[in-house]
Amino acid sequence: MSTPILTSLQNPMVKKWRLLNKSRAERIAQGLFIAEGEHMTQEAIQNKSASMLLVAESAREKFAHLLNTGISVQVLADHVFASLCETKSPQGILALCSYPAQITLEKLGHRIVCLNGVQDPGNVGTILRTMDAAGFTGLLIDGNTADPYSPKVLRATMGSIFRIPVFQTKQLSQTLDVLQQNDFEILAGDLMGKPFFNKRERKENTCIIIGNEGAGISPEIKEKATLRLKIPMMGGAESLNAAVAAAIMMYDDVRARQDG
Repeated sequence: MSTPILTSLQNPMVKKWRLLNKSRAERIAQGLFIAEGEHMTQEAIQNKSASMLLVAESAREKFAHLLNTGISVQVLADHVFASLCETKSPQGILALCSYPAQITLEKLGHRIVCLNGVQDPGNVGTILRTMDAAGFTGLLIDGNTADPYSPKVLRATMGSIFRIPVFQTKQLSQTLDVLQQNDFEILAGDLMGKPFFNKRERKENTCIIIGNEGAGISPEIKEKATLRLKIPMMGGAESLNAAVAAAIMMYDDVRARQDG
């Protein structure tokens, strides 16, 4: 028997699913987030994160290759499907994914990026994507950082969210203390820091702190850095975009490990 098509915006499940794009609290309460579009849905399936696939009625044939993977499928009338999407031109498929439970700090591995109040979703998503490319193993975020499982962040990750574990903490200062006790080198950008390209001995365990787009790293968190570095500014710009600064620092770590 074929699954009934959901045709009403007032369907209780549809109303609950619509809330998932609205707030972190709702995603945590339902234990779900939405991965929208063909690429993100494929990533969710490949990484065993999808709990259900939702497909627009008009897109069933187009995405038939994704609908026979053994994951539960629900077909929605096109207008109902569109109400669940953040994009203006929905592709016709999305995955409901399990919102990850909090992990232990040890699960982040030995190459970590720490976000201190990074609020722009595009920056957070781009940093996650760069972490994935550069072989970084885990993301540490405070309560003032954009939710990695929000729609705009997810789109910017291009699927990397499914490969990078995230540890969320409201006590970032204490968490960095734990990392330092576990022999992590904690790096922070600082206009008064040491020259970025000076050679130095590096530890196996690395944590790179990236601060808020406007205010930078908070003074309390900057105090936790074991090394402060100044990325050179040779032109007229006074600062770098947070995601760009993160990429420079990550790939400097990549270069150092290859040279070593």
